[in-house]
Order: sequence, then structure tokens, then C-alpha cells
Amino acid sequence: MDIGLFTAHEEYDPSTLLEHVSLAEGAGFDTVWTSDHIHPWWHTDAHCGAAWPWLGAALERSDSVRIGTGVTPPIGRYHPGMIAQAFATLGAMYPGRVHLALSTGEAMNEVPLGYEWPAYPERRRRLVDACEIITRLWDGEVVDYEGHYWETNSLNLYTRPDERVPLYVAGNGPKTTRVAGEYADGFLTLVDNARYRESLVPALEAGAEAAGRDPDDIRRIKQLLVSYDEDYENALESVGFWRGPQAVGFDQSIADPREIEEAGRKLSLEEMTDSWIIADDPDDLRTALDDARNAGFDEVEIHSASPDQHAFVELMADEILPRY
Repeated sequence: MDIGLFTAHEEYDPSTLLEHVSLAEGAGFDTVWTSDHIHPWWHTDAHCGAAWPWLGAALERSDSVRIGTGVTPPIGRYHPGMIAQAFATLGAMYPGRVHLALSTGEAMNEVPLGYEWPAYPERRRRLVDACEIITRLWDGEVVDYEGHYWETNSLNLYTRPDERVPLYVAGNGPKTTRVAGEYADGFLTLVDNARYRESLVPALEAGAEAAGRDPDDIRRIKQLLVSYDEDYENALESVGFWRGPQAVGFDQSIADPREIEEAGRKLSLEEMTDSWIIADDPDDLRTALDDARNAGFDEVEIHSASPDQHAFVELMADEILPRY
């Protein structure tokens, strides 16, 4: 099982995140994932660098680790043709080291730029359009496409990698998961393992079978939310910055980080333990990784909100990564 490290543009400035890439590669992480937002999930002391130029710098800074987004939403601000071109270019420059993950997005990535925040059915159809456009462009087609919401007119990519960039789809419900089964090389989720097995695996398999694909060929990736410190209270306090997603969810139209933070501050830190692993014992991390492997995941992407990222990565390098 591969293990990746999530680099959060919301919490750290871009240069610090480049240092995290170097740390991750040196520690033995297999992959690096990064957020792709224009607004963060919090306002106070937050950051929000642009993912695409940062990816080029991160790939140039490193030697072998695979790096990509988790996730890029093709809802309003990004036309699928532009996504296809950007990641084909990165793939051509850094063969075998780039991935792209799509999703149905969040309002904070669209509304600040003047786009409306559509309901989920439209966002799902936009995701389907994007998967079809990107796939056909990466296959070398000249694409005339009139979809549910996205269109292209004789669009061609003149620069493409010899080795195609893996296309992933992220989802936490069966409808988006089915899209992953139909189109994606990999599926990313953060739901608990029981829900994954009971609800999402059948949807993934149904989508693959409808498209005439083998569901076993689809890579399964789990996002694991972790905060580690030798002092449990420090680890718990550190997840306070990430109360926004739990407070407002992914479907609401709230786009202003100040409003998201206001909602998040109404959550107690103890409520964050519903979705985050707060650990002061490395065995807690080993158990979570073992559980993910036993659930059938091929990769775990660790989003660490640990108060000391250097210490967390060092712990992973010394005590955990060699086991996998």
C-alpha cells in the first residue's frame, strides 16, 4: 500500500509547502497531494496559494515522488480543456510523476469569482462532461463536444505526455462514486471504511461495469485526517483550524472564509474527533493504516494537521512508513 502526504495550501504558505514536499520525499512517502482552492476553509492566519504554478515548482524541487491535486473541481472557474492542457503539460515535463483528481467542488472556489453555485445534479453533470473532455483530449482526439454544460470546438492538445496522466475522481456518495467507476483510473474518498464497503464499493463497481471496465483496475485511495503530537491536547487543539469543512459541509453555498470560520468556531474541538484521528501514540496511526489496507485501499493520503509537521514526518519515516 502506498502512502501519500497532503500539502494544504489553506494552512501553509507555498514556500513552506515546498519544504514539506522535500521532507515527504526524503521520508519515503510515495505521493504528495495538494489542495486546489481560491478561498480557504478558514480566515484567521490562513493561506491559499494557487495550486497549478506550485505543482510545477514542487515537481522540479523533487525527484521521484508523484504529485497531484486532491482535488480540482471542473465547475466554473476551470474549463475542462484548460485542466487537460495544464496537466498534460506537467505530465510531459515530469513523466509518470503527475496525477489529477476531479470532484464536484465547493462554493468557495466558484462564488468569489462571480460564478453561481449550482445544485449537486448540475455539478455532477459538469464532472461527467469534464471526464469525457479530458479523457478524449488525452487520448489524442480533436474534440468537438456539446455536453450538459461544457463545450469544445475542434479542441486539440498539441503537447501530451507519452505516459498518460492518471485521472482520479473523488467522492463521498454513491452518485459521484459511480462517475469514478465509469471514467476514472482511481477513486479517492474520506468516508469511514464501513460506509466505503457498504455503499461506495457497489457504486464504483456498478459504474465500471456499465462502462465495460474492470473495477479491479480502479485504484482505491483513502484520505486519512490525522493530528499527531506526543501531547494529546496539543494534537487536539491543532485541528481547530479545520473545523470549517465539518461545520458547513461541501454542498452549502457559503463561500466567505469569515462566515465559514464563524460557523466552525461553534464546534467544540471534541466534536472533531468524529472525523479526525487525534493521536499521541504511533500505534493509533498504524492501526488506522492497517484498517485502510484491510478495507481494500491501495493508497492512503494522510492530511496531517499536526502542530509540528517536521516531527510528524520524522515519526512516519522512522516508525511507520518502513512497515508499508
